[in-house]
Amino acid sequence: MPESVLLLSGGLDSATLAYTHRPDLTVTVDYGQCCADAEIQASEQISDQLNLEHEIIEVDCKSIGAGTMANQRETDLGDAPEWWPYRNQLVITLVAMDVVSRGADQLLVGAVAGDQSHADGQAKFFELIDSLLSFQEGNLRVKAPAINKTTEEFVREANPPESLLGWTHSCTASNAACGECRSCKKRQRVLTRVY
Repeated sequence: MPESVLLLSGGLDSATLAYTHRPDLTVTVDYGQCCADAEIQASEQISDQLNLEHEIIEVDCKSIGAGTMANQRETDLGDAPEWWPYRNQLVITLVAMDVVSRGADQLLVGAVAGDQSHADGQAKFFELIDSLLSFQEGNLRVKAPAINKTTEEFVREANPPESLLGWTHSCTASNAACGECRSCKKRQRVLTRVY
């Protein structure tokens, strides 16, 4: 039974975390986001290259999403057009529900310092969700090992092969990288500076 599980979105941060921590299981969640197919494909390739077991959870929450990731209207609550209310709480909960019965004791999340503009990307959020899940049956712990590093710092320090990060998908607007959204621009900037 796996002991460590990684929530693998297929982006730079979670791919680098897969490389550094080599979890027993990686899990990608299709919760109805517009880029789910590309995230799943990227996650499968990353997991395969690292010889990690990979699982997909599908739960369509698109009708209750918001912003460009849900192809729904934006709200004025978030600071970005892709903001989806309670998204990290949702996907962490879905993965925890799945893996706690498998005996997992640690859920790794690829959050970095740049995610802290959202409440559910802050170190305090991960402390609270860790406390909540560890309080419940199964004592599952949630960790965000790179929360105090920028993506560029994390990738530079970990030094994963460029071929691994070449599989990543970061676009929040489409299954094909648009090159215009904040996530596409961040991915290109990091890869250009590190490699």
